[in-house]
Amino acid sequence: MKIAAAFGIFLGSLLCSSSWGADAFKSFKMPTAYTLPTRIAIDKSDTIWFIESNLNKIGRFQSAKGVFSEHAIPTPSSASTDVAISNTGKLWFTESNANQLGVLDPVSLSFKEYDVPTIASMPSRIASDAKGNIWFTEFYGNKIGMFDPRKEVFREYPVPTPDSRPSGIVVDKKGIVWFLETEGNKLARLNPQDGAIQEFELPRSHQTPRDIAIDGAGALWFGGHIGRDLMTFNPATKKFKTFLMPSNGAIESLTAGIDGKIFCTLLTSNKIAVFNPVTSAFLELDVVGFTMQQNEPSRKPVTSMHPDPDESVNKSKPNGIAADSKGNIWFTDKEKDTLTKLDAGMVAKLWVK
Repeated sequence: MKIAAAFGIFLGSLLCSSSWGADAFKSFKMPTAYTLPTRIAIDKSDTIWFIESNLNKIGRFQSAKGVFSEHAIPTPSSASTDVAISNTGKLWFTESNANQLGVLDPVSLSFKEYDVPTIASMPSRIASDAKGNIWFTEFYGNKIGMFDPRKEVFREYPVPTPDSRPSGIVVDKKGIVWFLETEGNKLARLNPQDGAIQEFELPRSHQTPRDIAIDGAGALWFGGHIGRDLMTFNPATKKFKTFLMPSNGAIESLTAGIDGKIFCTLLTSNKIAVFNPVTSAFLELDVVGFTMQQNEPSRKPVTSMHPDPDESVNKSKPNGIAADSKGNIWFTDKEKDTLTKLDAGMVAKLWVK
């Protein structure tokens, strides 16, 4: 363990070096200033879609062309909180303040919006299953919602635990829906065939988990937002494992890489954490100090409360994170107002075999 710890310290110093960062990270400025980019989804063409939370827009970055575009959500001040790609390639998103689901057609770039049946439900996180059904959590409604785009109908499933505040949600290969109960401190399983919900108490109290990811083997991954743990759950054995985050970091968002590693953005931190499930080892990547690539000659200003740009030079707030088909990791940065690509191949070279 001492050898592993020493190696981790060595890697930490290496990863923070500006020369390594310049090669591993490539960052693209948003076309409009102060967008506050948050959640992110990547489609089959490796086009990156993300929320511009300060502008009430959906952003698109065509990575092959290096081109941004922005698309205004029809309902003003809708407060979109999450995005997901369906099997048809359409982008679905939650509108928490508007109590709606929205969909953006990537071909026509047209929107449609649908009112959630439960009033003031606060739709929070969203996912799509293999049939194209859209699943979402109702944070205040204490329900799991399902929307069938073909019939344009909703169905809602009450969560057994009162005031559980459901948040992160994913659907596995069998069509089983998994979600987190932020205040209930539970992981839950919903079977769409009969609507039955089974709940599992988290191994530690007061974790308040918000985001969840599923890896290629079907294992579920999530982290405490107040509790400082990365947790995994094996659906076959119904057992949890817990890993203490380095530097007492708290997970904001996470995704599974195509090589099985777990990538996390850290709350109130300038760092990305990477976890290797095979060795149970962490790396922390400092995203401050590397050179950013300016993809636009100029950026449109907006009227918004924001600190002086010079004050944020050495600050970073990574938020939404996702993996593309080539294994690269993309994340939004609220402080730098950027979309950043992390070359996962370079990270893989640093792990002990």
